[in-house]
Amino acid sequence: MSLFKSSPLRWGIIFLCLLLGTWCGMFFQHIAATSLLFANFVDTGFNIKEIDLAMLKFGLLFSLKLNLGTIIGGVVGLWIAR
Repeated sequence: MSLFKSSPLRWGIIFLCLLLGTWCGMFFQHIAATSLLFANFVDTGFNIKEIDLAMLKFGLLFSLKLNLGTIIGGVVGLWIAR
């Protein structure tokens, strides 16, 4: 029986677990013993530093990092949301 009946709440739990797993994986990258295990296998993005329109100036950055922590977080999120 599911603890979370609402579909948006289930997706929120899964997304939160993915995010926390990625952050934990990035933390474990700074520890020498686990750095190779938690290395990013997807590390891509783009950066538009500055777009200058006459009255508006803004920038845009998008980056995607996936590691073992992301996979573990996703599995835990699916397990919690089931």
